Amino acid sequence: MNDQTHSFGAAPILDRQWAFIIGGLWLVVMSASLIESYAYRYAGVLLLILSLISYLRSSSRPSIDWRGWLCLAWGTYALLRFSLQFALESDHPVGDRDLLFLMPLVFPSLAYALFLCWPHLERLIAVYFGFALIVLLWGARITEVAAGKTVIPLIQHNQIHGAVCCGMIFIGAVFWLLYYLTEGADRRTMRLYASVLSPLICLLCLIGIYGAKSKGVWLSLLPVLPILAFLALRSLKQRLAVPLVLASLALLAAGAYAVRDNIDHTAGATVSAALAMFKDAGTTEPIGQAVSRSIESGSTPLAMSERLQLWSNAWELFSAAPIFGWGTEWLTRWPHTRYPNVGYTFMHNGYLEILIRHGIFGAVVLGAMLACFCASVWRAANRGIIPRHAMYAYFLILFFFSLTILSNSNNRLASGESLSILTATFALACELRIRRQAA
Repeated sequence: MNDQTHSFGAAPILDRQWAFIIGGLWLVVMSASLIESYAYRYAGVLLLILSLISYLRSSSRPSIDWRGWLCLAWGTYALLRFSLQFALESDHPVGDRDLLFLMPLVFPSLAYALFLCWPHLERLIAVYFGFALIVLLWGARITEVAAGKTVIPLIQHNQIHGAVCCGMIFIGAVFWLLYYLTEGADRRTMRLYASVLSPLICLLCLIGIYGAKSKGVWLSLLPVLPILAFLALRSLKQRLAVPLVLASLALLAAGAYAVRDNIDHTAGATVSAALAMFKDAGTTEPIGQAVSRSIESGSTPLAMSERLQLWSNAWELFSAAPIFGWGTEWLTRWPHTRYPNVGYTFMHNGYLEILIRHGIFGAVVLGAMLACFCASVWRAANRGIIPRHAMYAYFLILFFFSLTILSNSNNRLASGESLSILTATFALACELRIRRQAA
């Protein structure tokens, strides 16, 4: 931390008009999890401009601490690497969504914009969940879900995107309600509002996740549910928590049993093929040969075969440049991999997306940034700056999302980019609040 300007006064008080504009722009950034569009990018640019103007006009400006400098350092490195490869190589490679790795350049400035409207966050979250319920109801296809058809929840481009967003909204809605049942119980109006909306949102999200038929999201949600149940038991009084958790689990189990045939029809072949591949890898064949055999097997579902081909190609590229990756050059080398005719370059694995571009070095730096963000949120919760349930939601949404990107490149989606912005700026804004409290 830069001790030279460690102490700074209260953040500038936004007048009603500016608070409304900045709050509205943050809602647009958050809306990417409801409506898949690039509106969050335009809102982010406006927030960046307003943040810089407010910062320059402020008489007491917080300095950028080492976390912010880490974001700027990584963003500068990614920008320089992109620019040099584009300028020096004859084919001027631009990669595929490679510019997304420059996003940390704007994190500190956007964090200041969130810091400015901190007193309005509770209302912004309430508006977001109200809008979420409307979009969930609008996109609900309950009769089609009951008939076993695949549906696209929310207003998203495909069912996987919708299922991932439903999972994040579900986790957030649970902790939103838990907060008003515990720490925020004195806010009676908001408690009533959350008590009405949250159960409906959670139910519609679970229906949407089931109806989307995304096996990766189903698997990602499995370890999340017990953690949710445990935290609910810890948060609520036992006479309320135990019946509530047991009833929720019973309803979930009954629902899963009722649609067991549809679940087996959706995931059965993939599970069987995966088990056979792991069995081969664990007994007679190396993992590479087991993967190749699974790809060539006629019993492997097409979606699984395509993912295995993509992962095999990505691992081949990563193995050739494991430390720093290929940068934007990876796309020109893709046609020379083992399965060049797989049809697309969307890796369906967020970790491989990072490794082939920036190697182990990039993965370590980005992982360190995420660890710093989590530490800031944890410190803010321990100091009473944010509710403990906000910290739980932050960690568990990240945990859920980190599982979903094992089988899909959700970090390249609008919702994933929006989540990156919100994750980083919230943590850096927490750090600003910590420094203001200390000052």
